[in-house]
Amino acid sequence: MKKIIVALATLMTTAIQAQEVMSLSLKQAVDNALQYSKQLQASKQDVDIYKEKIRETMAAGLPDASAQLKGTTYFGKEMNFGGMPIKMENSLTLAASVSYTISLQQLASVKVSKIAASIYETTDESATLDVKANVTDTYYAILVYKRNLDLLANNLKDMEEIKNHTEHSFNAGVCEQTDVDQIKVTVAQLKNTIISTERSYEVTKRLLVLQMGLPISTKIEPSVELDEMIAESTTATMDSSNFDIKNNLTYKQMEKNLEMNEATLKMNKLAYVPTLTAQYSYSNAIKGGFMNFDHVGNLVLNVPLFNGFARESRIKQAKLNIAKTQTNMALLQDNLMQNEEQYRYELNSAIDAYLLQKENLEVAKRVLQNYKNKYNQGVLSSLDLTQANTNYLSAETSYANSIMTLLQAHTKLSKLYNNFNY
Repeated sequence: MKKIIVALATLMTTAIQAQEVMSLSLKQAVDNALQYSKQLQASKQDVDIYKEKIRETMAAGLPDASAQLKGTTYFGKEMNFGGMPIKMENSLTLAASVSYTISLQQLASVKVSKIAASIYETTDESATLDVKANVTDTYYAILVYKRNLDLLANNLKDMEEIKNHTEHSFNAGVCEQTDVDQIKVTVAQLKNTIISTERSYEVTKRLLVLQMGLPISTKIEPSVELDEMIAESTTATMDSSNFDIKNNLTYKQMEKNLEMNEATLKMNKLAYVPTLTAQYSYSNAIKGGFMNFDHVGNLVLNVPLFNGFARESRIKQAKLNIAKTQTNMALLQDNLMQNEEQYRYELNSAIDAYLLQKENLEVAKRVLQNYKNKYNQGVLSSLDLTQANTNYLSAETSYANSIMTLLQAHTKLSKLYNNFNY
């Protein structure tokens, strides 16, 4: 029996350790996401695939070599040569050939492929930035839910004490049944709110686990206090004068597109340039053979003349793409500058709203405490007290919403600046 008890205790200890909660700061959450996020893994795989395509394009410009072992039989047939029958012998020939084409267009296509690969790398950077922003906002939401749960738990504790006090007062004949019922309704509503908030809290934590690429069963808890995040957002150091549009990843990608279009135009123009191909072949008649030459070399100059205006059309398309990209870059620059101004305005407005809601919350707290004191003294009805408590919870909700708006506004501006200091 003792052995069984020890074994069960060991299993329980192992199970508890397996469910150990992972305490995470915001930086740790972001680092985990950058390391394990499946979204980022897929993005990096796209970059690797395109790098292999570059190697494929470069390989097309390398020398082409091949070797053959050729066996020939004429099935005993004869050939009449000047009236003399000559029997055709079976033959076995070893041959090798090398050819190399010098093409400026091929060299230009390699450059186009490299630029295209750099576009994929910029896309990967953009995906990384998206992951940082999404994880940050989810972490903020977890902190806000956690704060709300702590607040609701404290409020429920206070209201249950008031409920017990009211029931004692009713039993003593000091108050009416409606006073007890009113407090009971408030307590029940608080419990339902807590259950709903707990569910949202757990769902949001699961979302963060998925964003980090961890197993869905992973248990996490935030290790950073919400006040720290608020302090960082209300003292944002990003200065509009330091906004460099070239650091924005969307603009970087557009610059790469323009560079690729210009390289494509050069490549298409080089289609008019002649290509030079050098060929060398060697054959060794191991057995038999007729009219065999050991060494043969060719030098071929190919001059493009006419191909149905296809080259001209490709050049025009490349020019139009350059003009279109330049127009889009100018439009993007205007939009980014407008977004910077708009996001900064939203952040400043969110800070003002947060400070206002914080002040309103302090007022609601004082009013509620005053009503509690009066209720305990018997000079205030339960209806007035529950209404004051409802007003207080409404002020807490508005305060929590202002916090989330503030934090999200800071994230949005940080993403525009490509400036997450993790």
